[in-house]
Amino acid sequence: MFYTDAQLKAEMARCEFCEEKPCKTGCPCDCSPADFIRAASGFKPSDFKRAAGIILSSNPLGGVCGSVCPDYHCQARCTREDFDTPVNIPAIQATIIKKAKELGQLPQFIRPASNGKKIAVIGAGPAGLGAATALIQMGYDVSVYEPEQLGGQANLIPEQRLEPGVMDSDLAYIAEAFGLKPITQTPPTAKELLAGGNAAVIVATGLTNPIHLGIPGDEYIHYGLDILKNPAGFDFSGKRIAVVGGAIAADQALTVALNGAAYVEMICLESYPEMPLTPEEKAGLFEAGVQVCNRHRVTELVHDNGIVKGIMTIPVNLPAGTAFHPSKIHDEAGASPSFRAFDMLIVAIGNRPGYSETGENIYYCGDVSNGPSTVVEAVAAGKNAALTVHAKLQNQATPVIPKATKSCIPVLGWNEFPVDLSCEFFGRKLESPFLLSAAPPSDGYEQMKLAYEAGWSGGVMKTAFDNLDIHIPGEYMFVFNPDTYGNCDNVSEHPLDRVCGEVQRLVKEFPEKLTMASTGGPVTGDDASDKLVWQSNTRKLEAAGAMGIEYSLSCPQGGDGTHGDIVAQDAALSAKIIDWVMEISDPEIPKLFKLTGAVTAIYPIIDAIRKVFARYPGKKAGITLANTFPSLGFRESDGTWDEGVIVGMSGAGVLPISYLTLARAGKMGVHISGNGGVMSYLDAANMLALGVSTVQCCTVAEKYGLGIICDLKQGLSHYLEYKGISSIKELIGIAQPEPITDFMALPPKRKHSALIKELCVHCGNCTRCPYLAIKLDEDKLPVIDTELCVGCSLCVQKCYAEALYMKDIESGE
Repeated sequence: MFYTDAQLKAEMARCEFCEEKPCKTGCPCDCSPADFIRAASGFKPSDFKRAAGIILSSNPLGGVCGSVCPDYHCQARCTREDFDTPVNIPAIQATIIKKAKELGQLPQFIRPASNGKKIAVIGAGPAGLGAATALIQMGYDVSVYEPEQLGGQANLIPEQRLEPGVMDSDLAYIAEAFGLKPITQTPPTAKELLAGGNAAVIVATGLTNPIHLGIPGDEYIHYGLDILKNPAGFDFSGKRIAVVGGAIAADQALTVALNGAAYVEMICLESYPEMPLTPEEKAGLFEAGVQVCNRHRVTELVHDNGIVKGIMTIPVNLPAGTAFHPSKIHDEAGASPSFRAFDMLIVAIGNRPGYSETGENIYYCGDVSNGPSTVVEAVAAGKNAALTVHAKLQNQATPVIPKATKSCIPVLGWNEFPVDLSCEFFGRKLESPFLLSAAPPSDGYEQMKLAYEAGWSGGVMKTAFDNLDIHIPGEYMFVFNPDTYGNCDNVSEHPLDRVCGEVQRLVKEFPEKLTMASTGGPVTGDDASDKLVWQSNTRKLEAAGAMGIEYSLSCPQGGDGTHGDIVAQDAALSAKIIDWVMEISDPEIPKLFKLTGAVTAIYPIIDAIRKVFARYPGKKAGITLANTFPSLGFRESDGTWDEGVIVGMSGAGVLPISYLTLARAGKMGVHISGNGGVMSYLDAANMLALGVSTVQCCTVAEKYGLGIICDLKQGLSHYLEYKGISSIKELIGIAQPEPITDFMALPPKRKHSALIKELCVHCGNCTRCPYLAIKLDEDKLPVIDTELCVGCSLCVQKCYAEALYMKDIESGE
């Protein structure tokens, strides 16, 4: 039912974070599995808190639903369904909620001020709880009446499907997070509740009256709800028991089988494939020994003065090409009922409402109005009822709800951003430190507009020049691995004049965003001519209203070789070009000079640049570091050998290089915009801790789309809360001035690897230990030689089952 940590990581890694999020569409509560899986993938406590927040702000019974949701909601919509197998979303959801609870990292909901209106909810099953939590977070004073066990019929799910404690912990969380205090008594009538000061009453009592077969012997039949409510009240031991009903009867059949029955058989109208049971539910029935008799119905209960002897059944059929429905079923032509010996007959073919009061401001939701549904559909129905009541009480138009069991409204109040991410860029306030770097996702007005609408604080438009014939190679993108990309283009094919017009438009339409542009100039050795171009491009962008200008001094594809492949590898050349720009720079428009990590040492480069900046004390300037990294990629060609292409490698592969360069540059007193390798909020947090003031992103947006900004901001905000850091200002440079631990200061060997036998999958890969410290025993379990083990931890990091861990060396070892 729940994954191990290793299994959870492996299953989450299969999620493609689809742009369309069909899994969200498939969830009755409109919860987004793609988002909560992405949120939890960092595996830090704050990640589980955030993932749980995404789940519970859509579905307050997220733990229960993760455990019992069928595979025909979100999981059926997973795009991997048509590729290999869908991601097991319910199991992931259940495990995330479980881990969040264990870690003490459940999300907080901000309670609103009361709007002074009271609402009564009759019934505290999934629908009633869905309605109540939604209404509480809308500001209503909600009273929930439940004379029986809180949770309604969800409490009747067998423990083989819903682990004991999951429901209780979900209910305890709801009580704490939303202040829901049920009234455990038989409720007054709805009209009495209205007369007592409630503005509305929501009835969510479920289906409580069993449907009878209406056959001879009916008075000696037992009914499904009674079995589930009190299985201990029946003696099943050694008996042959027939359970009438299809998928709806599965829980009863399983309960009976696990409580001592000698033989259990389900009598169903459906064929086996038509039964809407998950593979796990079918496997549970099979393992319990439950037999299934399909396409039969019971015509009589045979008894002798109330002592059950058996049942009469007759085969039925469904006309070819007809979708299953009980009304379409007909007795098989020419067939006659036959006797089957049983000691007990249980009927579980459904239930009817037991509550029927109507009137003004009385609303129904959940199974009582929609018929039998899943737990998540009931919660959705409750949220929809809350929305309808809210609209009525606030004199708003009645909301259009296309499907009663699909709700797109959230449970309000989730503290999505517990730490404010606002920061400054040369005195200009930004909503967060996340910017788009000069790259394909920023190559034009339309891209930038979409980025701003998605929530990016700003961006640098892709590097552009004037009066140049720009060559954009075909198929220039490289994907080295899922998180490391590369490209062999260097600048935009759009001329600078066009970019200037787009900058003007963006600044006008999005004045609160940071719209920057990137340019450069020639490096031919003719300083007088080159200088004019660098200065001319600068003046054009300043006149267009650019809020900042970035200069590409480190294009991985290099220059003409006159002064080295990359300008920023040459301190003197970099200083000279920067001086050309600073000489005519508008002091109020910040200038960033993009450097590279592809240097033997960053110190002399930045030192030379600082001296230039010092000559212009009133002008705003800094650097961008560390850019993509010059690399060589091969692609197939018809030549003697494959075609080698110089590319700018980006993404996870260059992140460690960027970290090292920033660790050294961050203490040198220059303004830095971090760049090069950020694929998650944690990567960005590390850059900020090293001293950058903003973080530029490219590959993460190319891989996950511009909408990834929500994940980056949420993740950073929750992580700062967890770390006890109250602002971006406090985070910037927190790792300086000594971010690197000296090699000789690293602690000596004090641990060796050890085994968790229960998790070992016997692959033997750990025997690849370079120190020959691991061998397998006769059971294919690793045996660690603590004398040979040097404690490098490689085996632990590479064990995909996480069966190995590092253990303190004990005395005598």
